[in-house]
Amino acid sequence: MLKSLSVWPSKAELTRRSKAVQSLMRQEGMDGALFFQDADLLYLCGTTQAEAVFLPLRGRPLVLAGSIIDRVRTETRLADVEPMPPWSKLRSRLEAYGRRKLSILGLELDVLPVNFFQRLSREVLAGSEPGDVSPLIQRARSVKSDFEVKQIKAAASELDLVFQTVPDVLAQGVTELGLEARLFGMAHAMGHQGLYRSRGFNHGMFLGHILSGTSGLIRSKMASPTGGSGVSPGYGQGAGLKAIGPGELVSVDILGNHGGYIVDQARLFFTGPVPEAVRESYGRLLNVVKSLMKNIRPGMTSGAVYEQSFKLAEKNGLSDGYMGLGRKRCPFIGHGVGLEFDELPILSRKGETILEVGMVFALEPRVFLPGIGVVGIEDTYLLTDDGYKLITFSDRDIKEVKTSGPDTD
Repeated sequence: MLKSLSVWPSKAELTRRSKAVQSLMRQEGMDGALFFQDADLLYLCGTTQAEAVFLPLRGRPLVLAGSIIDRVRTETRLADVEPMPPWSKLRSRLEAYGRRKLSILGLELDVLPVNFFQRLSREVLAGSEPGDVSPLIQRARSVKSDFEVKQIKAAASELDLVFQTVPDVLAQGVTELGLEARLFGMAHAMGHQGLYRSRGFNHGMFLGHILSGTSGLIRSKMASPTGGSGVSPGYGQGAGLKAIGPGELVSVDILGNHGGYIVDQARLFFTGPVPEAVRESYGRLLNVVKSLMKNIRPGMTSGAVYEQSFKLAEKNGLSDGYMGLGRKRCPFIGHGVGLEFDELPILSRKGETILEVGMVFALEPRVFLPGIGVVGIEDTYLLTDDGYKLITFSDRDIKEVKTSGPDTD
């Protein structure tokens, strides 16, 4: 029995998604496509419990399930669910279902492990050519439906409740990790799944980046404006064991998750009176955000947004520390969110994605202040015909907090 019908996509929703991908497949000359990655399975059949989903060039998707086929049939709204055949018989079944020879079979070539792909090549692709379907489903997924936007908005509402508790937790005196643990506990109790999906290799993340003082200036190999030391060599980013002391800037950048859909938000706190340098930099950064969002429209390229942001940063006197210190600056200022936290559009230096109505993205400009930390803000936006709508909505003011000393428990 499904626990909450509101987070399960309807048959009409799943049909819309499949047709969007199939239209792109026809443009690329594919004869069908086979999907294995969990985020794509969730998008196409509404559950990650399937083994694979086959999209013929036209017609209904075929959901292939393993030993828990009864569960898959319960969780998906699609009619065609079958046991996964032996790989030696997979191609013939797919061609029979799609009523078409699979001369070009689309596969998720950006995420399939090499060994897995090689086995597919030997046992399924003989006589066929693999096509890369990943750019097509990423493009289809970049434009959100009303159902998807509803999930992201619900995640934003839950995340706002989490942010409202930050001053009280900080006042108790905590470490970065202690603050993160308390915030995640609250989010998890509201249904946060505790997992963020990413398309990128070695690109996983826990809750986000909760950083205090100069730990906010520590970079990591993670493709992100901020890094942090992390808690161990096994996870070298985000919150560490550092005690949050008095007179420190605290950046709380965390992701919400509702029904598998991600929202991203960052806000600033200060353990004491906010110094003028921080307040002035933050005010200028807000001016950059407001000016930039006024100019964003469908039809722009993601690269144009990135370039405009740097021009606005220079105009507002933020050039020195904008998106990094020295020559090495973060190569993007924002990213799409949905089932994964690195969806299209990526607002990057060389981005060529054309912005479309229905895209949802997080904008995360930062200013790095030597000896102080990172000043930044992040919100998630929905692109509309005439501009944008804010999805995240927590108070943007820097919150001053008086702490009682670090909690070392």
